[in-house]
Amino acid sequence: MNRFWSHSVKEAFDHLPSGVCFFDKNGTVTLCNYQMYRVFFALTGTDLQSLPELQELLACGSDIFLLDDGRAWRFAQEQITTQDGTAYTQVTASDVTELYRRQKELEEDNHKLKEDAERIRRLSANIISLIREEEILSMKMRVHDDIGRSVIATRQFLQQGKPMAELDMTAWKNAVRLLRHENEQPEEQDAVAGLMNAAYGLGIKVSILGTFPEDPSAKEIILSVIRECMTNAVRHAGAKELYVRLACSDQTAYVSVTNSGAAPEGEIAEGGGLTSLRILVKKSGGSMEIKTVPRFELTVSVPVRREEAK
Repeated sequence: MNRFWSHSVKEAFDHLPSGVCFFDKNGTVTLCNYQMYRVFFALTGTDLQSLPELQELLACGSDIFLLDDGRAWRFAQEQITTQDGTAYTQVTASDVTELYRRQKELEEDNHKLKEDAERIRRLSANIISLIREEEILSMKMRVHDDIGRSVIATRQFLQQGKPMAELDMTAWKNAVRLLRHENEQPEEQDAVAGLMNAAYGLGIKVSILGTFPEDPSAKEIILSVIRECMTNAVRHAGAKELYVRLACSDQTAYVSVTNSGAAPEGEIAEGGGLTSLRILVKKSGGSMEIKTVPRFELTVSVPVRREEAK
Protein backbone atom coordinates (compact mmCIF):
# COMPACT_ATOMS: atom_id res chain seq x y z
CA MET A 1 0.00 0.00 0.00
CA ASN A 2 2.81 2.42 0.96
CA ARG A 3 4.63 1.55 -2.27
CA PHE A 4 1.48 2.27 -4.30
CA TRP A 5 0.96 5.55 -2.42
CA SER A 6 4.55 6.64 -2.98
CA HIS A 7 4.28 5.81 -6.67
CA SER A 8 1.07 7.88 -6.98
CA VAL A 9 2.66 10.88 -5.27
CA LYS A 10 5.72 10.66 -7.53
CA GLU A 11 3.54 10.37 -10.63
CA ALA A 12 1.50 13.43 -9.60
CA PHE A 13 4.73 15.34 -8.84
CA ASP A 14 6.17 14.46 -12.25
CA HIS A 15 3.10 15.75 -14.06
CA LEU A 16 2.90 19.14 -12.36
CA PRO A 17 2.61 22.01 -14.92
CA SER A 18 5.46 23.83 -13.16
CA GLY A 19 9.00 22.60 -12.93
CA VAL A 20 10.14 21.65 -9.41
CA CYS A 21 13.51 20.35 -8.24
CA PHE A 22 15.13 19.75 -4.84
CA PHE A 23 18.87 19.62 -4.13
CA ASP A 24 20.67 18.49 -1.00
CA LYS A 25 23.40 20.46 0.77
CA ASN A 26 25.97 19.15 -1.73
CA GLY A 27 23.96 20.40 -4.68
CA THR A 28 22.94 16.92 -5.81
CA VAL A 29 19.48 16.34 -7.27
CA THR A 30 17.28 14.50 -4.75
CA LEU A 31 13.91 15.00 -6.44
CA CYS A 32 13.04 16.57 -9.78
CA ASN A 33 9.95 16.36 -11.98
CA TYR A 34 9.69 15.94 -15.74
CA GLN A 35 8.77 19.57 -16.40
CA MET A 36 11.98 20.86 -14.82
CA TYR A 37 14.06 18.37 -16.80
CA ARG A 38 12.29 19.40 -20.03
CA VAL A 39 12.71 23.13 -19.47
CA PHE A 40 16.37 22.83 -18.47
CA PHE A 41 17.17 20.64 -21.47
CA ALA A 42 15.35 23.03 -23.83
CA LEU A 43 17.46 25.94 -22.51
CA THR A 44 20.88 24.27 -22.32
CA GLY A 45 20.75 21.12 -24.45
CA THR A 46 22.01 19.05 -21.49
CA ASP A 47 20.42 17.06 -18.65
CA LEU A 48 20.15 18.65 -15.21
CA GLN A 49 22.64 16.98 -12.86
CA SER A 50 23.41 19.46 -10.07
CA LEU A 51 22.47 22.77 -8.48
CA PRO A 52 25.59 24.63 -9.74
CA GLU A 53 24.54 23.87 -13.32
CA LEU A 54 21.15 25.44 -12.72
CA GLN A 55 22.61 28.38 -10.83
CA GLU A 56 24.98 29.05 -13.74
CA LEU A 57 21.97 29.29 -16.02
CA LEU A 58 20.18 31.66 -13.66
CA ALA A 59 23.28 33.83 -13.24
CA CYS A 60 22.90 35.27 -16.75
CA GLY A 61 20.85 38.13 -15.25
CA SER A 62 17.52 37.52 -16.98
CA ASP A 63 14.53 36.69 -14.80
CA ILE A 64 12.49 35.27 -17.71
CA PHE A 65 13.69 32.63 -20.19
CA LEU A 66 12.09 32.11 -23.60
CA LEU A 67 11.95 28.68 -25.24
CA ASP A 68 11.89 28.01 -28.96
CA ASP A 69 8.19 27.11 -28.71
CA GLY A 70 7.45 30.69 -27.64
CA ARG A 71 6.70 29.91 -24.00
CA ALA A 72 8.24 31.98 -21.21
CA TRP A 73 9.50 30.54 -17.90
CA ARG A 74 10.50 32.25 -14.67
CA PHE A 75 12.75 30.55 -12.08
CA ALA A 76 12.70 31.00 -8.31
CA GLN A 77 15.11 29.61 -5.73
CA GLU A 78 14.64 29.25 -1.95
CA GLN A 79 15.99 27.34 1.01
CA ILE A 80 13.73 24.93 2.91
CA THR A 81 14.29 22.81 6.03
CA THR A 82 12.46 19.61 6.93
CA GLN A 83 11.21 18.74 10.40
CA ASP A 84 14.35 16.71 11.12
CA GLY A 85 16.52 19.74 10.29
CA THR A 86 17.71 18.65 6.87
CA ALA A 87 18.28 21.60 4.53
CA TYR A 88 17.36 21.53 0.85
CA THR A 89 17.42 24.02 -2.00
CA GLN A 90 14.16 24.23 -3.89
CA VAL A 91 14.06 25.62 -7.43
CA THR A 92 10.79 26.13 -9.31
CA ALA A 93 10.11 27.06 -12.92
CA SER A 94 6.73 28.71 -13.60
CA ASP A 95 5.07 29.17 -16.99
CA VAL A 96 4.56 32.94 -17.29
CA THR A 97 3.86 33.05 -21.02
CA GLU A 98 0.59 34.97 -20.71
CA LEU A 99 2.07 37.43 -18.21
CA TYR A 100 5.08 37.96 -20.49
CA ARG A 101 2.81 38.55 -23.49
CA ARG A 102 0.75 41.13 -21.61
CA GLN A 103 3.92 42.82 -20.40
CA LYS A 104 5.18 43.17 -23.97
CA GLU A 105 1.80 44.53 -25.08
CA LEU A 106 1.96 47.08 -22.27
CA GLU A 107 5.47 48.12 -23.31
CA GLU A 108 4.29 48.56 -26.90
CA ASP A 109 1.29 50.60 -25.73
CA ASN A 110 3.56 52.81 -23.61
CA HIS A 111 5.85 53.34 -26.60
CA LYS A 112 2.88 54.36 -28.74
CA LEU A 113 1.68 56.72 -26.01
CA LYS A 114 5.11 58.37 -25.92
CA GLU A 115 5.01 58.80 -29.70
CA ASP A 116 1.51 60.28 -29.48
CA ALA A 117 2.62 62.64 -26.71
CA GLU A 118 5.55 63.80 -28.84
CA ARG A 119 3.23 64.45 -31.79
CA ILE A 120 0.89 66.43 -29.51
CA ARG A 121 3.86 68.44 -28.25
CA ARG A 122 4.92 69.33 -31.79
CA LEU A 123 1.37 70.23 -32.75
CA SER A 124 0.98 72.38 -29.63
CA ALA A 125 4.16 74.24 -30.51
CA ASN A 126 2.53 75.29 -33.80
CA ILE A 127 -0.79 76.35 -32.29
CA ILE A 128 0.28 79.92 -31.50
CA SER A 129 1.59 80.62 -34.99
CA LEU A 130 -1.45 79.01 -36.64
CA ILE A 131 -3.89 81.02 -34.55
CA ARG A 132 -1.89 84.16 -35.23
CA GLU A 133 -2.00 83.49 -38.97
CA GLU A 134 -5.76 83.01 -38.79
CA GLU A 135 -6.14 86.32 -36.95
CA ILE A 136 -4.00 88.12 -39.54
CA LEU A 137 -5.98 86.57 -42.41
CA SER A 138 -9.26 87.58 -40.80
CA MET A 139 -8.01 91.15 -40.31
CA LYS A 140 -6.81 91.35 -43.91
CA MET A 141 -10.21 90.24 -45.14
CA ARG A 142 -11.94 92.88 -43.03
CA VAL A 143 -9.55 95.58 -44.24
CA HIS A 144 -10.01 94.45 -47.83
CA ASP A 145 -13.80 94.65 -47.51
CA ASP A 146 -13.75 98.05 -45.81
CA ILE A 147 -11.31 99.57 -48.31
CA GLY A 148 -13.23 98.06 -51.21
CA ARG A 149 -16.47 99.61 -50.03
CA SER A 150 -14.69 102.92 -49.38
CA VAL A 151 -13.17 103.01 -52.88
CA ILE A 152 -16.51 102.34 -54.53
CA ALA A 153 -18.30 104.89 -52.35
CA THR A 154 -15.62 107.53 -52.98
CA ARG A 155 -15.64 106.98 -56.75
CA GLN A 156 -19.42 107.27 -56.89
CA PHE A 157 -19.29 110.37 -54.73
CA LEU A 158 -16.75 112.02 -57.02
CA GLN A 159 -18.66 111.03 -60.15
CA GLN A 160 -21.70 112.79 -58.75
CA GLY A 161 -19.64 115.96 -58.26
CA LYS A 162 -20.49 116.36 -54.59
CA PRO A 163 -18.24 118.33 -52.19
CA MET A 164 -15.61 116.25 -50.40
CA ALA A 165 -16.82 117.56 -47.04
CA GLU A 166 -19.98 115.53 -47.48
CA LEU A 167 -18.11 112.24 -48.04
CA ASP A 168 -18.75 109.64 -45.35
CA MET A 169 -15.28 108.56 -44.14
CA THR A 170 -16.52 105.86 -41.72
CA ALA A 171 -15.36 102.88 -43.80
CA TRP A 172 -11.95 104.48 -44.38
CA LYS A 173 -11.57 105.13 -40.65
CA ASN A 174 -12.51 101.55 -39.81
CA ALA A 175 -9.85 100.19 -42.16
CA VAL A 176 -7.18 102.55 -40.79
CA ARG A 177 -8.18 101.67 -37.23
CA LEU A 178 -7.71 97.96 -37.94
CA LEU A 179 -4.29 98.55 -39.47
CA ARG A 180 -3.17 100.76 -36.61
CA HIS A 181 -4.42 98.23 -34.08
CA GLU A 182 -2.40 95.51 -35.77
CA ASN A 183 0.77 97.59 -35.98
CA GLU A 184 0.53 99.27 -32.58
CA GLN A 185 -0.68 96.36 -30.46
CA PRO A 186 1.92 95.88 -27.73
CA GLU A 187 4.07 92.78 -28.18
CA GLU A 188 3.49 91.78 -24.57
CA GLN A 189 -0.28 91.71 -25.08
CA ASP A 190 0.21 89.55 -28.17
CA ALA A 191 2.33 87.16 -26.11
CA VAL A 192 -0.30 86.88 -23.36
CA ALA A 193 -3.04 86.33 -25.93
CA GLY A 194 -0.90 83.72 -27.66
CA LEU A 195 -0.31 82.03 -24.32
CA MET A 196 -4.05 81.80 -23.68
CA ASN A 197 -4.66 80.50 -27.21
CA ALA A 198 -2.00 77.83 -26.72
CA ALA A 199 -3.59 76.85 -23.41
CA TYR A 200 -6.93 76.46 -25.14
CA GLY A 201 -5.35 74.21 -27.73
CA LEU A 202 -3.76 72.06 -25.02
CA GLY A 203 -7.05 71.75 -23.16
CA ILE A 204 -5.89 73.50 -19.98
CA LYS A 205 -7.33 76.59 -18.27
CA VAL A 206 -4.84 79.20 -17.09
CA SER A 207 -5.91 81.35 -14.12
CA ILE A 208 -3.70 84.38 -13.50
CA LEU A 209 -3.85 86.33 -10.25
CA GLY A 210 -1.93 89.61 -10.23
CA THR A 211 -0.41 91.74 -12.97
CA PHE A 212 2.63 91.37 -15.18
CA PRO A 213 5.62 93.67 -14.62
CA GLU A 214 6.04 96.61 -16.99
CA ASP A 215 9.66 95.68 -17.69
CA PRO A 216 9.53 93.82 -21.05
CA SER A 217 12.52 91.60 -20.21
CA ALA A 218 11.07 90.46 -16.88
CA LYS A 219 7.68 89.96 -18.47
CA GLU A 220 9.08 87.76 -21.24
CA ILE A 221 10.86 85.56 -18.69
CA ILE A 222 7.64 85.16 -16.68
CA LEU A 223 5.75 84.25 -19.85
CA SER A 224 8.41 81.62 -20.58
CA VAL A 225 7.91 80.23 -17.07
CA ILE A 226 4.16 79.94 -17.59
CA ARG A 227 4.55 78.35 -21.03
CA GLU A 228 6.96 75.70 -19.73
CA CYS A 229 4.79 74.91 -16.70
CA MET A 230 1.69 74.74 -18.87
CA THR A 231 3.21 72.17 -21.24
CA ASN A 232 4.68 70.06 -18.41
CA ALA A 233 1.43 70.16 -16.42
CA VAL A 234 -0.49 68.65 -19.33
CA ARG A 235 2.20 66.16 -20.35
CA HIS A 236 3.36 64.86 -16.97
CA ALA A 237 0.53 65.61 -14.51
CA GLY A 238 -2.58 65.39 -16.67
CA ALA A 239 -3.64 68.81 -15.36
CA LYS A 240 -6.76 70.64 -16.51
CA GLU A 241 -6.00 73.94 -14.74
CA LEU A 242 -2.86 76.02 -14.21
CA TYR A 243 -2.73 78.54 -11.36
CA VAL A 244 -0.42 81.53 -11.74
CA ARG A 245 0.26 84.12 -9.03
CA LEU A 246 2.09 87.30 -9.95
CA ALA A 247 3.59 89.94 -7.67
CA CYS A 248 5.98 92.84 -8.19
CA SER A 249 8.03 95.06 -5.89
CA ASP A 250 10.18 98.06 -6.78
CA GLN A 251 13.08 95.84 -7.82
CA THR A 252 11.77 92.29 -8.33
CA ALA A 253 8.96 90.49 -10.13
CA TYR A 254 7.68 87.18 -8.78
CA VAL A 255 5.70 84.33 -10.34
CA SER A 256 4.47 81.14 -8.67
CA VAL A 257 2.89 78.35 -10.72
CA THR A 258 0.96 75.27 -9.56
CA ASN A 259 -1.55 72.99 -11.29
CA SER A 260 -4.54 70.72 -10.65
CA GLY A 261 -2.80 67.57 -11.85
CA ALA A 262 -1.25 64.65 -10.00
CA ALA A 263 1.56 65.49 -7.59
CA PRO A 264 5.06 64.22 -8.51
CA GLU A 265 5.98 60.86 -6.97
CA GLY A 266 9.49 62.04 -6.14
CA GLU A 267 12.13 64.61 -6.98
CA ILE A 268 11.85 66.04 -10.48
CA ALA A 269 14.71 65.44 -12.90
CA GLU A 270 14.97 68.67 -14.85
CA GLY A 271 14.78 68.06 -18.60
CA GLY A 272 15.76 70.35 -21.41
CA GLY A 273 12.86 72.76 -20.90
CA LEU A 274 13.36 73.35 -17.16
CA THR A 275 17.14 73.44 -17.55
CA SER A 276 16.92 76.10 -20.26
CA LEU A 277 14.47 78.04 -18.11
CA ARG A 278 16.81 77.93 -15.12
CA ILE A 279 19.69 79.21 -17.29
CA LEU A 280 17.48 82.03 -18.61
CA VAL A 281 16.45 83.07 -15.09
CA LYS A 282 20.02 82.87 -13.79
CA LYS A 283 21.33 85.04 -16.63
CA SER A 284 18.77 87.69 -15.73
CA GLY A 285 20.07 87.74 -12.15
CA GLY A 286 16.98 85.97 -10.79
CA SER A 287 16.34 82.71 -8.94
CA MET A 288 14.22 79.61 -9.56
CA GLU A 289 12.92 77.09 -7.03
CA ILE A 290 10.95 73.85 -7.54
CA LYS A 291 8.89 72.14 -4.83
CA THR A 292 7.20 68.75 -5.14
CA VAL A 293 5.54 68.44 -1.70
CA PRO A 294 2.64 68.57 -1.09
CA ARG A 295 2.33 69.24 -4.84
CA PHE A 296 4.34 70.73 -7.67
CA GLU A 297 5.13 74.44 -7.40
CA LEU A 298 7.63 76.45 -9.41
CA THR A 299 8.62 79.89 -8.09
CA VAL A 300 10.74 82.40 -10.00
CA SER A 301 11.95 85.87 -9.12
CA VAL A 302 13.56 88.19 -11.65
CA PRO A 303 14.87 91.75 -11.33
CA VAL A 304 12.92 94.55 -12.99
CA ARG A 305 14.26 97.74 -14.56
CA ARG A 306 12.47 101.02 -13.97
CA GLU A 307 12.53 103.75 -16.63
CA GLU A 308 13.86 107.02 -15.30
CA ALA A 309 11.38 109.85 -15.33
CA LYS A 310 12.20 112.45 -17.96
